[in-house]
Amino acid sequence: MMALLACPLAITASEESGNSRPNVLFILIDDFGWTDVDYNGSSFYETPHMDALASQWMRFDNCYTPSPMCSPTRTSILTGKNPARHGVTQWLPGVDRAFGREGEDPHVYCATSQSTGIAENETTLGEAFQQAGYKTAFHGKWHMGKLAETGGPMNHGYDSEKAIIQENRCAQFFPFRDQPQYFPDAKEGDYFSDLLTDTSIEFVTRKRDQPFYLHLAYFSMHAPIKSKPEWKEHFEAKAAKLPMLEEGWETEDPYSHKPYKLRQDDPEYAGQLAALDANIGRLTASLKEAGLYDNTIIILTGDNGGRSCAMQGNPTSNAPYRTGKTFVFEGGIKTPLMIHWPEHTEAGDQSSSLISSMDFYPTLLEMTDLPARPEQYLDGKSFTPQLQGQAQDRGPLYWHFPHYQGEGSYPASAIRVGDYKLIHNYHHGDNLLYDLKSDPAEAHNLAKAMPERARKMHRQLMDYLAAVGAAIPQPLPGA
Repeated sequence: MMALLACPLAITASEESGNSRPNVLFILIDDFGWTDVDYNGSSFYETPHMDALASQWMRFDNCYTPSPMCSPTRTSILTGKNPARHGVTQWLPGVDRAFGREGEDPHVYCATSQSTGIAENETTLGEAFQQAGYKTAFHGKWHMGKLAETGGPMNHGYDSEKAIIQENRCAQFFPFRDQPQYFPDAKEGDYFSDLLTDTSIEFVTRKRDQPFYLHLAYFSMHAPIKSKPEWKEHFEAKAAKLPMLEEGWETEDPYSHKPYKLRQDDPEYAGQLAALDANIGRLTASLKEAGLYDNTIIILTGDNGGRSCAMQGNPTSNAPYRTGKTFVFEGGIKTPLMIHWPEHTEAGDQSSSLISSMDFYPTLLEMTDLPARPEQYLDGKSFTPQLQGQAQDRGPLYWHFPHYQGEGSYPASAIRVGDYKLIHNYHHGDNLLYDLKSDPAEAHNLAKAMPERARKMHRQLMDYLAAVGAAIPQPLPGA
């Protein structure tokens, strides 16, 4: 009943103002590392389409995901809440066990996520647009709880859905890791990112009377990594010209129980990324051809950093940042962000202010002139002032990933205030403090040199986690 009442009111307000609301295209890339794009310094990968968009749109150089893992960030985007608050702190369903070096015992224990999926009582970003009269759709990876339990996208504000990946069971080539139902008409040789882009182009260019909001969640760059043969061949030739490395391609780290990669040189990964880049180029070109580009807000970002170490193989590197996916070091929580907002941002605009994925909810409502919902996005803050060239202090950022992970990470929480970031590692029982302005690689721990700052930030972090009801890892007996 609430949705039925809200929709006509919003449409009437729009009609009275005489303005047609802009369309919204939200593009989310899986495991999208900071240096996966040329414009952020990659010398091996080739992303000409995204590089062009970064020069034509507004780019943000300090975009953080609220988690170094997929399910928590995805839930935060749709709710505007920190994972510590909404309770999805692990990939779903997660693994309730400890990982570590050979012979190493766990020191703490924290169960899998407090919540098994996005809650029914959340008014999602999709519902906010749906109630305002938008035609809404969700394409691609869901991974916010089992469909039988959450109802999936169509139970959370999306009028239609396509190729919904419940968890991580997918692959780029047909039959998509034994999941042919994603595209029933697909055939041998068909590529998932191509088909997902095809169906998204059909949706955004369809003639309709109301504006659209499409949430397009690519499965790339998630494993299993698989390139088209022509791209793989191209990057194999490129890799053959790289300097030989007898050692040093990966590093040992006391805060990682697995070595992680320091160089981008995987032809398979580069080829899959190139195919994704080409599809993003096709999608934006289709909006131009349909005359919709100048009335469409487009956001392109990732759900966490690139996977620099894994249980099987190390597909990419986030250097110069430390580690990658599942870590609260910079390599795991920084991702590219670029935004197209016609008549509001200028080509080449750039911001170094802090942004969180939780901020998209309030920002998009403000960009589309829809009513604010502060009771919903409790941790999100609109960054429209930055989009309009104004200075803005977002305030502190918090991360909470209290789980051992197979990729190498130990349970940890973190806080960033200004240029300083503090990580509390539960397994090691210590604090790491970094000045990110002078030490973005997080190589120099200042906790002992600045004990008062470390104590203050640690208390602020723990107070926040207590206030939102976060589950804190508990010491194991004898540890």
